[in-house]
Amino acid sequence: MAIPKIIHQTFKSKALPMITRWHIARFRKKNPEYTYEFYDDERISAFLQQEYGPEMNAAYQRLNIGAAKADFFRYAVLYKKGGIYLDIDSGINSRLDNFIHDDDAAIITKEGDPVFYAQWALIFSAGHPFLEKAIELVLDNINHNRYPHDVHQMTGPTVYTRAIKESLAQHPETNFRLLGTDYDGHLKVKYKLGKFFLYEKKADHWKQKQLTTPVLKP
Repeated sequence: MAIPKIIHQTFKSKALPMITRWHIARFRKKNPEYTYEFYDDERISAFLQQEYGPEMNAAYQRLNIGAAKADFFRYAVLYKKGGIYLDIDSGINSRLDNFIHDDDAAIITKEGDPVFYAQWALIFSAGHPFLEKAIELVLDNINHNRYPHDVHQMTGPTVYTRAIKESLAQHPETNFRLLGTDYDGHLKVKYKLGKFFLYEKKADHWKQKQLTTPVLKP
């Protein structure tokens, strides 16, 4: 199944800083063939309720940190809709059609730390088994509160990497393509100054927030 020409992004509200709106306008101009879908927390909840049902939405509502909610959403929306997910503080350097092929089902890349697969940007067809496994593992982490103060393990790159490895162990024939860092430079993780405008104070960033705030609500 081909990767749909849709770009998905999320933030807690529609009130985005000017630098973020500029980056969005820039990559949309480069990729006019792609539909753009923005989800705030309210729209995510409605999407989960409609596409997955109350149990999935309830699991999402238990998440207490914005980054964890965005992690949960990215797997869920791409599993149902397919397309490209991009963190709100990241960008696209080139035309997506320059490197996404008609026969691609998934394109993945490694983090700067090559132990992990990156999920600040995801490129998948709908229904891909990597995403199915990621959702399964994240729900298990939430249901058992396995990592109370660790977003990376609860919903982030750790569990996403585990999902890919377990999925390939079960189904080594799974269709995917691995590119170099930052998808061979076609995408850009964390454009300059983005986090300074998106977070009012340093303590709001998930790496700091998880130290004092549980990933799940009590």
